[in-house]
Amino acid sequence: MQSHGRSSLQINGPPLSQGDNRATSPIPPNGNVMPATEKNLKGGDNDSDSNSDEDEVIGDAGKKDLMSMAEMKRKQTTSIVLMGVIGAEFGQELEPIRKKEEVSLYPQANDGKQVQEGFGIAQALARQTTQALSYLLLAPPSPGLPPYSALRRSAVDLIGRGFPVWEPHLEVSKVLLGLLELCAADADKLAPSMEYGLPLTPVADMCRTSRHALLLVATARPQVFITTLAREVARYNTLQQNAQTLNVNLSASVLARAKADMLRVLSKLFETRQLEVVNLMVEVMDIVLHCIDTGHLRAKTLQEVFPTICRFPMVAHCLQTRRIAVGAQNGQLALYELKGSKCQSIPAHVAGITACAFAHDGKFLATYSQSEARLSFWQTSSGMFGLGNTQTKCVKSFSTAPVPEIVRLNPLRTARLVWINARTIALLMPDGSESRFSV
Repeated sequence: MQSHGRSSLQINGPPLSQGDNRATSPIPPNGNVMPATEKNLKGGDNDSDSNSDEDEVIGDAGKKDLMSMAEMKRKQTTSIVLMGVIGAEFGQELEPIRKKEEVSLYPQANDGKQVQEGFGIAQALARQTTQALSYLLLAPPSPGLPPYSALRRSAVDLIGRGFPVWEPHLEVSKVLLGLLELCAADADKLAPSMEYGLPLTPVADMCRTSRHALLLVATARPQVFITTLAREVARYNTLQQNAQTLNVNLSASVLARAKADMLRVLSKLFETRQLEVVNLMVEVMDIVLHCIDTGHLRAKTLQEVFPTICRFPMVAHCLQTRRIAVGAQNGQLALYELKGSKCQSIPAHVAGITACAFAHDGKFLATYSQSEARLSFWQTSSGMFGLGNTQTKCVKSFSTAPVPEIVRLNPLRTARLVWINARTIALLMPDGSESRFSV
């Protein structure tokens, strides 16, 4: 049926004009339009598939992060070792390309050139490398840094080789105690493989490297090594006197377990660094008496217990009275009472003490100063029945002949004192002359 005018077609819904050719889509009752996603087009619930895809993406990203972290750690480790090798081998020989004063404050004036930092005391490169190496040495064991890993062993070796470069930025006491801790780790069990050339375990290799590094530190800076250890020994003795009050167990201390290693290093210093040892003989004796068993000195002489220290003429031991005398370079005379673990300091000379010796019966002590050209006799007296404080006084003093100039040029050749009888002593000069004095 045809009709003239405007016509409309109505099929169960609102009227649509003939010119409207848009397709219809289902609209929810609330009027919100749902996006046409792949899930909606498939007409099913695929949450499990989408979650698995996301897990794969996250897993790949996590693996990449772990790989990047491992790569960064490897590069950081390599850079620390390389900087340690450069600093240990070349040290302060590296000079900056240009002085910092010559570099303009304006970046465009520097032509993109940077100042190369060396390993000087005031430069940050040495300080940062030192901090990294000391951290690798002193850091507690962890899964990332095992106690006997190759990285820690490399840091120990580099600290020993470049100690003069790292020293201004190090806490020397912590470093020495850390090295002694590694030296004392099951040293008795590791001795066979280390002595007979058997394959080394990681523990044995670390022990050997630490001993070598400790020896390098001591020979490079003998004064620093001796004074630092003497200070730690004094602190240990103070704690030992108050151990019961403070409830402290000192048997597990590194100073109690590494005595053999300290004596080994001191023996090496006695052979190679005699002049430095002589200047700190009192501090050396403090360390020696801490390391040896003083109970052995009841029946044996110091020459039998620790013979290397008796090569110095300013050290004397009396078996009858159980006393040790040590002459210092400042003229002080240190008397160690082994019975009561006491030390008495006496101003004996105005210059360094060259030699001292006890009489056979222990009643007299003779001291000689080569620079002062004077020999003195000392007598120690105590209260009745050996009670009370001991008092040491000078009973006689003699002026000696001046030392020839040729003798002064060789400080390793010094005079010696030898008792002939209970009251007569012979002064043996380096040039072969001899003088006798009686008390």
